[in-house]
Amino acid sequence: MKSTKDEIAQEVSDKLGSTVDVHDIETPPVHHAAYAYPVMQEASDRDRDPMRLAKETASGLDLSNMSHVESVSTAPPGYLNFELDWSSYGNRLLQQAPIAPEEKDAKVVVEHTSPNPNKPLHMGTMRCAVLGDSIARLADYSGFDVEVQNFMNDLGRQIAKVTYGYDHLRSQLSEEELQQKDDFWIGLLYSKTGNYIEQNPNGEDKVDHYIQQIEAGDTHEAELKDELVSKALKGQLQTAYRSNTFYGLLVFERSIVESGMFEEAMEKIRTLDRVYEVEEGEDEGCVVIDISDQNQLGNLQKPYKVLQRSDGTAVYTAKDIALTMWKFGLLDSEFQCGVFDQQPNGEAVWTTDGDTERQFGNASEVINVVGTRQSYPMHVIEASLNALGYEEEAESFHHAGFKFVYLPGKVSYSGREGNWVGKHGDAVLDKCRELALEEVQGRHENLEPDAQEEIAEKVAVAAVRYFLLRFSRDSDIDFSFEKALDWQGDSGPYLLYTAARAHGILDKVDAKPEFSSVETDVEKELVRQLGELQTIAESAYEARDPVKVAQYAKRLAENFNTFYHDCPVKGAGTHEVKSSRIALTKTYTQVFGQALGMLGIETTQKM
Repeated sequence: MKSTKDEIAQEVSDKLGSTVDVHDIETPPVHHAAYAYPVMQEASDRDRDPMRLAKETASGLDLSNMSHVESVSTAPPGYLNFELDWSSYGNRLLQQAPIAPEEKDAKVVVEHTSPNPNKPLHMGTMRCAVLGDSIARLADYSGFDVEVQNFMNDLGRQIAKVTYGYDHLRSQLSEEELQQKDDFWIGLLYSKTGNYIEQNPNGEDKVDHYIQQIEAGDTHEAELKDELVSKALKGQLQTAYRSNTFYGLLVFERSIVESGMFEEAMEKIRTLDRVYEVEEGEDEGCVVIDISDQNQLGNLQKPYKVLQRSDGTAVYTAKDIALTMWKFGLLDSEFQCGVFDQQPNGEAVWTTDGDTERQFGNASEVINVVGTRQSYPMHVIEASLNALGYEEEAESFHHAGFKFVYLPGKVSYSGREGNWVGKHGDAVLDKCRELALEEVQGRHENLEPDAQEEIAEKVAVAAVRYFLLRFSRDSDIDFSFEKALDWQGDSGPYLLYTAARAHGILDKVDAKPEFSSVETDVEKELVRQLGELQTIAESAYEARDPVKVAQYAKRLAENFNTFYHDCPVKGAGTHEVKSSRIALTKTYTQVFGQALGMLGIETTQKM
């Protein structure tokens, strides 16, 4: 459904004969107008008087093409001002909330989280998970068929270290540590193994032996590696589920080779003029792709990127190119899949490790949510798609990069150092839940303990998710329990509190909700903001950054609290005013709940 703001932009575009973006439609103070459009730049481009152009444009606008626009006027130095029939507009929102655009005949694959299965999800990886999950939710809201993938690096040195550590250093873990979640004790084991290898002159050689045995397959080391990866992955998924993050397909790195996908992709890549074998130097015998013309990559140490080592093994980026080609349906190879787990949302999560042919991929748009430090390989993927002649797919491939979540003192998380202990996803959620429970118990002494626990858990998840989403992707984050759990400020608990407050109002009234009298500027402002969700959400999806929705939710909550204080509902002066304010409150609960849902936050009717 088109928003009134979209309809205004379209009508003005048609009259002016030039494109007016919906984001160019302004929201002035409601006592001036509901919406406004400045024609000053257009007048300057045409060497026209702006007020004359504004009046000519206003006289030619067809009100019937703009839902609920009651009148159009002009104001200096060249504004078109649009006034709404507020009651009619409010009732439209009430009847159609929650509002969603029309479904699109297109599929989006969102890949996110993608942790190494050798430790718990720390807050940096949690940011990736929460960000990717919210981008997927925005894609779903925008009408796309959405598939969420989680890429698991189950090969390489880090996993070999864990496998070696299990065989030789597990006795260094206490019984108490071994009773913790599998991803937790595996993370401790990885840290101990890393320290051991660093202090042992022959340590790296021992890991090299494990790598060889793992790559050989059908060995003790390979079987143990798969077992440990599965244990760590299940532990990580439990944390993800707890934070309202879910997946459709878990892609194992080894499956890209085992399925024949990598070799099929390399057969196509080798035909490119810019792909060649290095004849001398340290990369002699390696298959590489020339990327010297990719200016966006900055200063390159080498004019090429290695895709295949001299021994025939694939580098990580080459596998990612093959995987991206498969996501777009550009390869004939398919994964053999199997169900890995049943998620709390009722959906199965599949893996590329099974014996079932199941259709995944074939997307028209691909979004990889991965840290900004991976910008280089993401650009290589895009460049490779272009070189292969897949210009449309290259344009539809997006890297949603994000910066770091730091420990106090700008310290990065380190799996080897183990500084994530006590600050990983589970620990942060537990701490937030503990602090939230104290607040809930103080506010609702008469609630049953189970109900208090349920509210506290929702508050904890809201606190963590909102804190990670209230910053733009290009901002670093220093996580703060105090700020995340500030019940009066820019926080998840504050948003949940305003939702509960609105539900509390509706529980105490019984009149029929109907917009029949919208008179105060406070009410008009809230109605106008409620109608903004669709435009905000679509803009957030286009930017692949949920921060726009987080900011919108905060503004909406603040305006509702102003309405709560200034516009009594139960004590309204007339029946018409009361029914209108009930309608406004009900619409707020629906639209606000939908906005929070895009952020992965569940509302609660009591706080």
